[in-house]
Amino acid sequence: MKKLIYISIAFFLLLNSCADFLVEENKSSATAENFYVTKNGYEALVNSAYATLRDVYGGTPYMYCAGTDLFFGAHQDAPLALTTYLSLTPGSPHVSSFFEKLYQSIQVCNTAVYYNGVTEESVSLESRLGEVKFLRAYYYFLLVQTFGDVTLVENMVSEPITHFERNAASEVYDFIIAELEEAALLVPESQEDFGRVTLDALNHILSKVYLTRAYEEYGQENDFQMAADAAEKVLARRNLYPNYADIFKYMNDNNSEVLFSIQYDEVSLMNGGAHNWDYPWGPLIQGAGEGVSKKNLLHPTEYLYRVYDDYDSRFEGTFWNILTNPFYNAVLATYTSDIAYYFPRTDEEIANVDNWVKERRRFRENAVIVPMGESWWDGNNQASFPPLKKFDRLQTDDKRYTHDLFLCRVGETYLNAAEAYWQLGNVNRALELVNAVRRRAAMDGHQTDMEIEAAALDLDFLLDERARELAGEGHRWFDLKRTGKLMERTKIHNPDIRSLYNSGTDPFLGNNGTYKILRPIPLGAIALDSGEYPQNPAYAD
Repeated sequence: MKKLIYISIAFFLLLNSCADFLVEENKSSATAENFYVTKNGYEALVNSAYATLRDVYGGTPYMYCAGTDLFFGAHQDAPLALTTYLSLTPGSPHVSSFFEKLYQSIQVCNTAVYYNGVTEESVSLESRLGEVKFLRAYYYFLLVQTFGDVTLVENMVSEPITHFERNAASEVYDFIIAELEEAALLVPESQEDFGRVTLDALNHILSKVYLTRAYEEYGQENDFQMAADAAEKVLARRNLYPNYADIFKYMNDNNSEVLFSIQYDEVSLMNGGAHNWDYPWGPLIQGAGEGVSKKNLLHPTEYLYRVYDDYDSRFEGTFWNILTNPFYNAVLATYTSDIAYYFPRTDEEIANVDNWVKERRRFRENAVIVPMGESWWDGNNQASFPPLKKFDRLQTDDKRYTHDLFLCRVGETYLNAAEAYWQLGNVNRALELVNAVRRRAAMDGHQTDMEIEAAALDLDFLLDERARELAGEGHRWFDLKRTGKLMERTKIHNPDIRSLYNSGTDPFLGNNGTYKILRPIPLGAIALDSGEYPQNPAYAD
């Protein structure tokens, strides 16, 4: 299967902060009007729409992972506004950047939608329209979850607009669903290029959109059922990848678990654009020869370390339980190198340390043994804790590898469906789906030990299961917001937020007696608008 190559093309206007526009000087004779109407030009435009995913996801994943029950800020460089909410304001730069990049990306998609109707005919034209409609809908899904009411810009913008209105979140959801349903008639079940939108990826996101809207006051009566139905379309065609850890294995980005991903192959990275999703999890490694650069910015909470059962292999699939010297040997699965640290977590592993050393004494005898304990979730501990491993990339003299970012995968489809069925009262189907995910995660011979009974299944357990399955993959803030559990669970499990509550400060309490569940509309968007562009209540004067 060929891999989709992202090519950035900059002949069009990019929407900036809803009202400001950048027009790039065109030093060649090429124009949008004569380039995008050709087959090759239009293909380049669609590829540039895919490339915008790198802009939205390319930085350190604070907007997706910070300020949750799974990770807390462990360094002064981590933005306090997002790790604890107390100083979150309309001027917070990470929020502004997220907002702007989403609207810039939507404008690229709008351009691709427009030129689909006027460009040269080709056999792929119908599919390409569905692909860019999917991307546009996905970006609006990120926007409406993050900011609530947002502006719907459905057409290519060819001249400055000075004023926008905010559409009600319910209208935005209606638009997203309509776009995805239309795209479902256009995109194929499979694509020659791995990385293009397929029907399975589309149904996965459609399921998640329905699931998310179902919790809102304007949710529709059949939203949970629609979420389950869309997920079942994926599950009828796709199976769980056999081994959890191998989903994230070095050079295994195109595995069958992945429904949709942001690609970072070497060819398409020639002009830069690599993500930063390997950097913030630590340990502190910034010296030459390690093959990586890391800092302890978002540290796992005690809850995340302890949420895994003894026989749950997802712990080892999520965290490094050993650190090698140099670090990159662990990424390459090169076991003929010295072990610097070993992190046993279960009573059985801790009791068996001597035998663990004897098995490969040459490489293990000098390892520092750090059993699970308080040092693991001490934010001041820079070196000796199990760090997240899912998206590690390498930069050595002879290897340049950037791990793809998985936006949709089958394991989450199972859990989306399980949550929908549980809300519908169909506990048997929900339990069946959860136990399938847990059996896949079981260590050899312990599949039955990993199964749960119906009595254990509730919303908190489903969130625990999502933590075990999806930690660090960019879903957690949205999961907690969707289910109304953001304040409750961070107060219990995030040490920085818990400390603020214990000192008598509610970090979520904003202006006008409202809470900081939505993010603020950036100052730039409000300042550049010639009319009144309203702020979210928690941040309004």
